[in-house]
Amino acid sequence: MLKIIVIPLLLFAFCFSMPLFAQQNPRKKDPVQPSEGTIDIVSVNDIKAKMAEKFKSILDYTADFQWINGESHYHGKIQYKKPDKILLTFDEPQDQKIVSNGSFLYIYIPYLKVVVQQLLLEDTESSILATTSEEGLTRLFDEYSFSFFDTSTLQLYKNSRAYHLKLTQHTPKVGFKKMDLWVAENGLILQSNGYSPNGINVSLIFSNIQTNTELPDYIFDFEVPADAQIIRNIIVPFSD
Repeated sequence: MLKIIVIPLLLFAFCFSMPLFAQQNPRKKDPVQPSEGTIDIVSVNDIKAKMAEKFKSILDYTADFQWINGESHYHGKIQYKKPDKILLTFDEPQDQKIVSNGSFLYIYIPYLKVVVQQLLLEDTESSILATTSEEGLTRLFDEYSFSFFDTSTLQLYKNSRAYHLKLTQHTPKVGFKKMDLWVAENGLILQSNGYSPNGINVSLIFSNIQTNTELPDYIFDFEVPADAQIIRNIIVPFSD
C-alpha cells in the first residue's frame, strides 16, 4: 500500500521541481496576430533560451498550487530556493509534506504516520528533482525534444499571450514520456501538462506567485515527528 501511495508522490515531486507559474487552464487556443506591420518569427531554440534566462533570474519563489491527477485534485503551497531546496505543504491531503534540503527528500504522510527519507543520489535527483537548478533545466532540454504544439505563433492564454510547446522524451525513462508547456513571451513557464504511461493526465496550476523574497534556509529543514515511522531509501536509483 505504501508503494502505491509513494510512487504518485514522487512523480508529483518531479513535476513540481519545474519552475511553473500558472493560474488556470488555458482557454481555447486561438492564434494571436502580431501588431500591424510586424512579423514575429521565433524558433523553438529561441524560446528555450528565454526559459533558461528567466529561470536564471529566479532565486526563490512561493506560490499556491493545484495538482490535477486524473480525477484527483490536490492543493497547497510550494516554496523553492535555488539551487535545490523545495517544500510542498498540502492543504489537501491535510498536513502532507514533500521536502528536499538538497541532500535528502522527505515525504511525510501523516494519516499513516510515515516519513519516507530518500538520499538524493545523482541518478535519483535527475529523475525526481530534475529541474530545480540551471543544470537540471539543461538536463530537461537534453532529455526531451521540443517542438511547437500546433503553431509557432503566440496564442491566447488567459489575458496574455504564450507559446504552446510539445515535449517528447528521447529515451523512455522515469517521468512523463510526453508533456506540453505554455511559455510566456518572456520565457516564464505558465503551465505544464504531463501524460503518464497509464493514460492519466496531470496538470500543474499555480497562483499568487511571489519571487525573490529571500526565503530562509531553515524552512527546508524537516524534523521527523516523534510518532512517525521512518522508512529509508525505498527508491532505487533510476537508470537510463
